[in-house]
Amino acid sequence: MPLDAFREPTVVEELTQAAFIWDNFKVDVSLRIGNGDFSDAATSVCVLDFVLMLQAARVTLREDRRAVFELSDRQDEWHFTRDKELIGLRTRYATREGWHFRPAEGHCLAREFDSLVEQSLRDALALIFSRQPVTRQNPYLQALASNGFDAA
Repeated sequence: MPLDAFREPTVVEELTQAAFIWDNFKVDVSLRIGNGDFSDAATSVCVLDFVLMLQAARVTLREDRRAVFELSDRQDEWHFTRDKELIGLRTRYATREGWHFRPAEGHCLAREFDSLVEQSLRDALALIFSRQPVTRQNPYLQALASNGFDAA
């Protein structure tokens, strides 16, 4: 039996950021960038973890030409690149034989990627709030809804 099986239930107001990144609100993300469909690399992911990964890539690419991130609960790598005003994306996964890139590769304008990231936060919060209205009382989610990524 897990050690936390006897733990008292936590009220939604007390849930921390980690609860929304590791354990709750898992979705199958549909993500297409340019001609690349990355949906197969984003099945059963915590929606906020996914959105925060996109934001981290966006911030990193403002200064660097390359950013590599993983979702919190898996090893797959998301490889983002920036060439002037063009953002590229590929994903890579591990097997016993080594690392392999998935066939999907996509590119879009940086301003389109910025828009996608901002919209993804709004959509993630709308999904969470619609499925569990009581989550509107959570301070972390309230801050994200009010202040956007500045609260993350």
